[in-house]
Amino acid sequence: MDKRAIMLLIICIAAVFLSGCTTQTPPAVVPVTTTVPPTATLTVAPVDAQACTSDADCIPAQCCHPSSCVRQTSRVCNAMCTQSCEGPLDCGAGSCGCTNGRCSVVPALTTTPSVVTKTSLTLTASPQRYSPIMSSTPGIGITVDANGFDKASSRFAWSSTYGDFFSWGAVNYTVNEVENPYTNDGGKLYWTFTQKPASTLEPVVITVTATDAVTGRMQGSSKLVLAWDGDNAVIVQN
Repeated sequence: MDKRAIMLLIICIAAVFLSGCTTQTPPAVVPVTTTVPPTATLTVAPVDAQACTSDADCIPAQCCHPSSCVRQTSRVCNAMCTQSCEGPLDCGAGSCGCTNGRCSVVPALTTTPSVVTKTSLTLTASPQRYSPIMSSTPGIGITVDANGFDKASSRFAWSSTYGDFFSWGAVNYTVNEVENPYTNDGGKLYWTFTQKPASTLEPVVITVTATDAVTGRMQGSSKLVLAWDGDNAVIVQN
């Protein structure tokens, strides 16, 4: 082999070698991780559909053949119902009432109802005008009269927006202050005050509510309003 061929062979080998060395491996792709913040969740407290304060708050839960009672809402019942008795409220089997603060089915009486079918209570107050400086009475005496229900089987809750309650019996004629609010068996209580309020523009409102001692069903509620006469006296308004 002549020198010219040898040189040509060397050049070719060098070219092939250089071509392999100059090839570069592309850099590795590094994945990018993006953290997405969690979506905020709005928690809405469920509305108690059976909460109530009186029988008037409660209505049948279904339009046709209702089986339960719920708190009254605005709705329209225009469905055609079958003329059959299929539930605890159909055909006079029961009614919706407020028992222990919950709307529930109240079964109808199985016995003949009394002449008075609607329960209520009445408050009688004496004297009609009272001042702490009066010596004839220790306060305004308030008597509860039950209408259409048994007073002996009921509990009576008393509350007043101002002033104090106390009992005063004929046994030893000792004045015993009680709490405000206060619960008793419907016995007579007295109301009084020891100092004038910050404002005499607002009347004093005394509320008495009767509930059945066993079922907790409200039997009736009544209010007594006392208007201020100057700074040191009140007048019974109703």
